[in-house]
Amino acid sequence: MEKLRFTKVINIFLKGKNIYIRNFILKDINKKYISWFSGKNHSLVYSRHYRKKYSRNNLINYFHTLNSSNNLYIGIFDLKNNEIVGTISVYLNFQKNEGNLGILIGDEEYHSKGIGKEACKLIINYILKSKIVRTIVAGTKKENIKMINLMKNLKMKKIADSNSSITNYKTNKLIKWLGKNLKKLELFV
Repeated sequence: MEKLRFTKVINIFLKGKNIYIRNFILKDINKKYISWFSGKNHSLVYSRHYRKKYSRNNLINYFHTLNSSNNLYIGIFDLKNNEIVGTISVYLNFQKNEGNLGILIGDEEYHSKGIGKEACKLIINYILKSKIVRTIVAGTKKENIKMINLMKNLKMKKIADSNSSITNYKTNKLIKWLGKNLKKLELFV
């Protein structure tokens, strides 16, 4: 199997049942997005961003840092109203042939509605089917039950030492799932 060579000019637009995901762009740094980083958002409790206040300029610099590297920064949007509801970041490590997945559903109205699972399935299947990397990993603090349940629902395998304060999971298989515009995907090992 030949591995796809990654170039920064990668345009992602994937449509699911309730959401679509696409490359995060500068104009997505709007008042709603900035409000997620106001220091009051409970979505960030287990994040390194919790209780930090970010200005528009801080978030623009973060965007440029992610965009100038081998990382994917993806916006999650509601299909009905085209509003941004969250983001996914995938830090690509080509030496290890893996991507480290992070997700934020910043709009609290969209919590516990399956949006995170739907978005993760879309991006994980895209990355593995495109052979950008072979494995997707994700980690979180043990107290972050929602993220741990998400990783379990994505059929990721636990790989961390139980004594660690961080729980790590990985997948190297496409997730069996039918999205609105996706054909049935076969397992990739």
